[in-house]
Amino acid sequence: MSTNPLSRHSARRPSLAWGLWLPLLAGFASACSGARASEKKVDAPVETVSVQTALAALRPVAQTVTLTGTLTANRRSDVAADAAGKVVSAPIERGMTVPAGAVLVHLDRRSAALAVEEAAAQVDLVTSQRRAADLECARAEKLWAASAITEAEYQRTSAACAASRAQTAAAAVRARAAGKSLGDAVVRAPFRGIVADRFVTEGEYVRPETRVVTLVEIDSLRLELSVPESAVAAIKAKGDVAFQVAAFPGETFHAKVAYVGPALRRQTRDLLVEAVVPNRDHHLLPGMFATARLTTGAETVPVIPRAAVKRDGDGDRVFVVAGGRVEERLVALGAEQPDGAVVVSGVKPGERVVAPVAAGVRDGVLVR
Repeated sequence: MSTNPLSRHSARRPSLAWGLWLPLLAGFASACSGARASEKKVDAPVETVSVQTALAALRPVAQTVTLTGTLTANRRSDVAADAAGKVVSAPIERGMTVPAGAVLVHLDRRSAALAVEEAAAQVDLVTSQRRAADLECARAEKLWAASAITEAEYQRTSAACAASRAQTAAAAVRARAAGKSLGDAVVRAPFRGIVADRFVTEGEYVRPETRVVTLVEIDSLRLELSVPESAVAAIKAKGDVAFQVAAFPGETFHAKVAYVGPALRRQTRDLLVEAVVPNRDHHLLPGMFATARLTTGAETVPVIPRAAVKRDGDGDRVFVVAGGRVEERLVALGAEQPDGAVVVSGVKPGERVVAPVAAGVRDGVLVR
């Protein structure tokens, strides 16, 4: 039986093909396993950061209500002449400090001096007339006792004596009035203060109701506050009021509640309160607008350092350390305190916040 050589050759082809492909497949598998091994070796390192932290501690914090008010002089007077006459001199200027009793305006005293002289002469006249009347009355008494005169004569003499006494008293009053007019020709400061304005000058004629000077006392000021009805219960005598004015930004002044209105104003439903402000250096001036904070009580709230707060256009943020990582949170803050900031929401008591916020601190970073 003959064998076909072509058939034997075809039977050997598969084994020959596998022999050729096996080395290639082995090389590819080896390359893939090497690639996976290299991928494991080049994984990115875990980022960590070293931070300082502070505790969000519960502290009692004063609760306040914000009010608006105006500073006014402790005393303010539109000083009037209280006499009629021509102004001879006015030795004062705006802004001048004058003691109590200082001369503000001199009026022409000549007419007043003549009136004083006339009144004095009138007193002398009626005094002499009274002496004569008193002698006549004494004589009439004796005669009446001796029944030497009629009752009508006695009554007439007694009436003349009474009239003489009345005339003497009236003359004395007119003399005192003339003396007062002479004194009123010099207008004096009713208290120590500063000349806020002068309304007369030499040569002008004034009357008793004419304003000559506005005088203010600013060694202490009054802060007039409008307290809304909702905060009236917090008003207490001698309570502390902290306030600021635009003229001195960043500077806080203090006052004590001294005068409280007896009733709310019907139109505005608020209570007018006055607090006294010490002002010996005249740092503050009447008329300044003030923004005040009135203490209404105290509340225990979490407080964090101001250095823990990061401010940007989107709001206030803090970084809390939780589970070994940094968490970035938006927070709502209350009024700043001397030692930190009050947290209204966003951080719980007992949590630790990053303070100060160093470079590289961001959400999700591990803390080492």
